[in-house]
Amino acid sequence: MNENMDAKVNLLVRSEKALLKMEMRKRSRQAVFIAIGLIAVLAALVMLNIALYLYLESTNTPLISVSILAGINVVTAVLFFLIASRQEMGPEAESMQEIRDFAWSQVSDDIDEVKQNVVEFKNSMQRVSSGVNSVFNRDFFGLKGLMPIITALLETQKKK
Repeated sequence: MNENMDAKVNLLVRSEKALLKMEMRKRSRQAVFIAIGLIAVLAALVMLNIALYLYLESTNTPLISVSILAGINVVTAVLFFLIASRQEMGPEAESMQEIRDFAWSQVSDDIDEVKQNVVEFKNSMQRVSSGVNSVFNRDFFGLKGLMPIITALLETQKKK
């Protein structure tokens, strides 16, 4: 059972490591896309803002021109954040999670079995202990009644 438990714990650890690696890859891809998106947005917004502001200022007031540019900037930023949030781990993560859940259930079953064995061992030790106590507390052939006489004789023998 010990080797079986080791194999189950090993499987559990490996599945957790694999899930962690997949999660880290996902997070790193998200970070890269967010960084690229931010750099692109900043560069594009600078150039676009300058061009659009100059164009809009020629046809509108400066306040309206700035408002239009701010709206475009917000829409562009939201677009890139949506793309970054759509990254998923994929189907291999689901299978790893199933393996992890299976390993957890197997380890849990083994732990429950060990707990049950410990409880049974404890109960058997209590039965043995109570049986030994009952043997020593019994009065075999009326000898318990003779104990005071025997102790008195031993004490008188010691005095002599």
